[in-house]
Amino acid sequence: MNSSNNRKLAIGLNISPIQAPELVAAARRAEELGFGALFIGEHIAVPVTLHTPYPGKVGYNAMTYQYEPYVALAHLAAVTSKVRLGTGISVLPIREPLQTARAIATVDVLSNGRLDLAVGVGSIEEEFEVMGFDHATRGARIDEMIEIFTRLFTEEHPAYQGEHYRFREIGFEPKPVQKPRPPIFMGAVTKAGLKRTARVADGWYAAVYSPDDAAEVIAGISTHLAEYGRDPAQFRYSLIHAAGEPILPTVEECRRYAELGVETLIVSPFGLVAKDAVAKIEEVAKALDFIITA
Repeated sequence: MNSSNNRKLAIGLNISPIQAPELVAAARRAEELGFGALFIGEHIAVPVTLHTPYPGKVGYNAMTYQYEPYVALAHLAAVTSKVRLGTGISVLPIREPLQTARAIATVDVLSNGRLDLAVGVGSIEEEFEVMGFDHATRGARIDEMIEIFTRLFTEEHPAYQGEHYRFREIGFEPKPVQKPRPPIFMGAVTKAGLKRTARVADGWYAAVYSPDDAAEVIAGISTHLAEYGRDPAQFRYSLIHAAGEPILPTVEECRRYAELGVETLIVSPFGLVAKDAVAKIEEVAKALDFIITA
């Protein structure tokens, strides 16, 4: 059993679809109502025509409303004080590591240590082509990027020599408020991805349809953690219920997620386009009052 099962299950919100005029009001109201976290996902440049369909069920496409997550989260850091702010997920292998590390540290400092960093290797091969990055090396590069982040966030004069990235000694201030770094949750579903999650991440962030789905993967991750000499009781789980669909969990599902050690259960009540976001958040808070105010 994961040690996080002693924590209260927090309810997070996927706020990616909320458009600019409502974003601040929605974030403030979510915090007032007791939601534990706000997540904004990322795609930078999705082609209009894809050779392989988007793998999710929610119909994401090139025209889907999309913020730059670090900029948006920094904006929300200025208008909130308690709610955690998360990337969900940031596609690291289509990013440059030093500039991304600067964005991560900035959000964490401006939010006074409220950033949760959910990352992944990316699922849209054509996006890699547009961005000019090699899709085939994305796994190796995300491994190196996490090593780079740790050095930048903990060493006085960090340097790095890897297969894909290298730089001589540099200065990097300010360091993040959270030590040794903001928690890194890996978004992964493949066998290789789940092994990577257990090897390099602090937690798992992924879409699940039920506690049974979560239990199966958590058991596998726990086995991998033991293989790498890591304590499964210290590993963390923040999961998206119903894979981004506007379906709320039941009382029993919330109880079972909590028993599994899930610390944040993210819901997506808006669909691809959010209208009257504050009213919808209030509706969700009323429906999930049994867990938000517990």
